[in-house]
Amino acid sequence: MASTFNTTLHPTPFGFYDKYTLFQSDADSLVTFVFRRLGEDVLGVELTKPMVWSCFEEATREFNSKMIEYQNISNLANLMGMPTGSVDSNGVNNINITNMYVQQNLEFLNSLAAPYAGIIGYSQTEQTYLGYMNLTGSRQDYDLYTELFDGNGTGQTLFALQPSGSVGTMEVVEVFHNAPVQYMFNSNLASNFVASGLPVESYIPDTRFYVLPLFEDVLRSSMLKTAQKMRRSHFSYKIVGRTIRIYPTPSVITPNYNSRFWIRVRYGKSPFPTIASTLVASGSSYYTTGAGVSGSYQDDKIYGVNGPFNAPFGPLNYNSLNIWSRNWIAQYTLALATELLGRVRSKFKEIPVPGTSISLNGEDLVTAGREDKEKLLTTLKETLDNLTYDKIAEREATKAENTVKMLGYTPMSPKVALTMY
Repeated sequence: MASTFNTTLHPTPFGFYDKYTLFQSDADSLVTFVFRRLGEDVLGVELTKPMVWSCFEEATREFNSKMIEYQNISNLANLMGMPTGSVDSNGVNNINITNMYVQQNLEFLNSLAAPYAGIIGYSQTEQTYLGYMNLTGSRQDYDLYTELFDGNGTGQTLFALQPSGSVGTMEVVEVFHNAPVQYMFNSNLASNFVASGLPVESYIPDTRFYVLPLFEDVLRSSMLKTAQKMRRSHFSYKIVGRTIRIYPTPSVITPNYNSRFWIRVRYGKSPFPTIASTLVASGSSYYTTGAGVSGSYQDDKIYGVNGPFNAPFGPLNYNSLNIWSRNWIAQYTLALATELLGRVRSKFKEIPVPGTSISLNGEDLVTAGREDKEKLLTTLKETLDNLTYDKIAEREATKAENTVKMLGYTPMSPKVALTMY
């Protein structure tokens, strides 16, 4: 009884796709396909079934790798930081997104913008700390290192409370004189109507009510916030080195009213888990102390995907491949088998027979197989390069633009009256 793929022990070297029923049936069909294409019906082909199956698996793996390359080009930015998974006993990651549609996200963009936002105090990757300075009448210059005290009331300077490894670098993020006060704005108050020149509603018979757009409330609220920031304090400042100079020179200082100057700072090295943080012996957590911060802070994303080499892509689901994919794999299998047959025949360039010798075409088969492989890989790469997500989006945008142009030449359809029965 002739052996088949299912009756052969370990038919392929790696066995990545052996479990798929379509792969099993294609494996047996490809033996017939390859042997006939190499002339088995006329002249014996020095290949065995396992050799063809090995070529089949290699072709599938090559196609698989090109699909992973395509996914990396299209989606790597959306995969950054996600778990890489771990390799099981079969050498396959326990997380496999090769057969999944990767949803777009802004995680990579946010991570790029986070350091810039952190400079001004709007990022979770950069911690900031609030401190205060005690103003003194007729004095302009204050030392940020020795006179900026912890806003938590510890009595220590923020410079002294810096996390280990950051001493010597402290940057000012925000400066404000009085503690912020939140105003409540109500557009229905009569005073707001008077300020805008509108008649005031009353409770006499000619009472009038006004429906105002929502954006007016938003604009007025923004004006109040701007006025609070720009006009509530009559001081400005300038920082030179470690000194902050207050303009104009404070004159009248009232305790618990305008006696403190509040400053928010960040340290040169963030206590949160970035590459610049200190990795301790535990190997999984980042520890910091100082500035009122202590404990373990860990961001698992720093151990996640950081390039195409550890993105959690694995074997394709062969049963889900369409005829285009399987045809490419079949053609690549034939090219591999052709090269392999050429290598076999190259071992004996001539076979002696009575009275003469027979020359084998091993070198020609090797050359033909290599050329076929190169053509197939080039064609596949060109196809995939034109199907990356950004290329698809570009074509769809062009299609939409052209559709609008076409509709511009289309006359308006006449109105049709429908008769109801």
